[in-house]
Amino acid sequence: MTDQFDEHNDLDQNKSKSQVKKELLELTALGQRLSKLPKPQWQVLPISDVLKHALNEIPKINHHTGLKRHIKYIGKLLRNEDVEAIEQQLVLDNQQHTLEVQREKLCEHWRNRLLDEGDDATFELLQVAANLDRQQLRQLVRNAAKELQLNKPPKYQRELYRYLRDNAEFHDEQS
Repeated sequence: MTDQFDEHNDLDQNKSKSQVKKELLELTALGQRLSKLPKPQWQVLPISDVLKHALNEIPKINHHTGLKRHIKYIGKLLRNEDVEAIEQQLVLDNQQHTLEVQREKLCEHWRNRLLDEGDDATFELLQVAANLDRQQLRQLVRNAAKELQLNKPPKYQRELYRYLRDNAEFHDEQS
């Protein structure tokens, strides 16, 4: 038992006090990031049940100093976790979110082009996303353009956007 204790002390002595402090601050910062994530996002992370329970307690804390103390506690719990795996998962989630946002912007761009340019943009879109149904697309564009002309609420514009978002498989996303 004392051999294990001596090994642990030897490992800690190799690091300077400022290095240990820096690592603890990084863990606390990671705990802060985790505390701001929505529950479904941190539930899929590779973390222990104790840490999940601690993250689940955060909304119940309404005093600033209590929250600060709890974040430090989460940082302490993170010492026993695989921090690299957690950070990799967070980076992966962030990349996936970025791709989703780019796709949404691309769909908005095509919707606006379809409404502004009409059949020319429809032809170009069908070359970029060949899986779309030409007839349904043209009907949605016609309805949305008429709606825009009559200053009606954007029901068909939203429907056109949803159709693009749900069905378009863009092969050449340079537009």
